[in-house]
Amino acid sequence: MTVLATRYESMETDKFLQLHLAFAPSRILMAALQLRVFSHIAAGNNSAAAIARSAGASERGMRMLLDALVPLDLLGKAHGVYSLPPASQQYLVHESPDYLGYMMENEALWAAWSDLTECVRTGRPSAAVNRRETAEEFFPVLVQGLHITHREPARRLARALESGDSGRSLQVLDVACGSGVWGIAMAEANPHAHVTALDFPKVLDLTRKFTLQHGVESQFDFLSGDLKETDLGESRFDLALLGNIVHSEGERSSRHLFTRLHRALRPGGRVAILDMVPNDDRTGPMFPLMFALNMLVNTDEGDTYTLAEYSQWLREAGFARSEPVDLGLHSPVIVANRE
Repeated sequence: MTVLATRYESMETDKFLQLHLAFAPSRILMAALQLRVFSHIAAGNNSAAAIARSAGASERGMRMLLDALVPLDLLGKAHGVYSLPPASQQYLVHESPDYLGYMMENEALWAAWSDLTECVRTGRPSAAVNRRETAEEFFPVLVQGLHITHREPARRLARALESGDSGRSLQVLDVACGSGVWGIAMAEANPHAHVTALDFPKVLDLTRKFTLQHGVESQFDFLSGDLKETDLGESRFDLALLGNIVHSEGERSSRHLFTRLHRALRPGGRVAILDMVPNDDRTGPMFPLMFALNMLVNTDEGDTYTLAEYSQWLREAGFARSEPVDLGLHSPVIVANRE
């Protein structure tokens, strides 16, 4: 075997080993969040011994965990003293208003992905998070972090949709709104916009909290119910928002929803769909394809769908045209018009 062939073989085997251990950074971050490592450091504990005492953990285990966080760029270290980089200070300290760790410290996704092999065999999840009995427990945890990650993209979408154009009145439906981040951005951009936020009752409790935080509560109505069953009315809205909803609903439910939204929109109204969109051959990008598996392990019928599939479904629901809008995200926003 030549030196070149040996080097190639080593590179390939290293790649497989790295993939096999790719779970480790995820679990390291989860453990650090569960032990409130970043909060303990923010409170002034900066040695392994001090952090371990504050966390109620062993010094040996804590030292190993802290050291593993350093090459992940989640902690700094100099002369045995640990410090918080600015991003960790903002997003990983539990007391921060921008804390992202609600879902990351939760075991639900970890447990679901542990059943991947069986889910591939059966085509079914071990537990579906979008059923109402589980959704009202799962989604309030998830959307608290998503509110932070989606805050700026939501504002870019509001600008792209020209929601503040000459202060015109705008009736907006935010479907399965979660934290309300997409509708909140519309309300912030246009003081004459009025948003109807639709979701399960326990989720809407969280939505109300975020509208208060953003100072737009007077622009919101809250519609409690299941998006599959709730009456959306007829010719009532100018804009419908579907922020990361279709992937968990699946094709059948989503196509039925598109038809109902067409009826609920006024002539000239639009629907904006934000989701994970793979290319038409389903060869990339990686994130939408990986997220399809996330839907396999977590939902009954969920998946990710291509731009061609969305275009066909929207056309069959009665929308005259649809087009992708680039917001600088992993996937374009799909905007469809009702004539």
